[in-house]
Amino acid sequence: MNATILCLDDEPVGLEIRAMVLRITGYTVFAASSAEEALQILADHHIDLVINDYLLPGTTGTQVAASMKEIRPDIPILILSGLINLPDGIESADCFLSKCEPPAVLLATIAELLAKPEAVVYEAAAKDTVLIAS
Repeated sequence: MNATILCLDDEPVGLEIRAMVLRITGYTVFAASSAEEALQILADHHIDLVINDYLLPGTTGTQVAASMKEIRPDIPILILSGLINLPDGIESADCFLSKCEPPAVLLATIAELLAKPEAVVYEAAAKDTVLIAS
């Protein structure tokens, strides 16, 4: 794997579980519990992919994604959410995935994003998942 992933989530349990799954899979993981912390990590470290929670205190994952794209326009960003419908501002991210998806779907989506950084977003037939296509 050897990729480095930045995970942003204000819920400590979800953040820790996600980070653990990614580390077990072979990724290096930076975990952030606030938008400010995530933006600082992105500025200070080489990050290959970002996973943002959508609902964050005082902001949204898509707003943070837009700020991240200003720093690193090429960085793939995946938005995770418990919401069923696509959130506003999704165009600032490369992919949207429901938190209801099992870890295998998250890992497969990460692998595809890392393999295809030029990916574009489209809505899948399922209303709660956006997949990537080249």
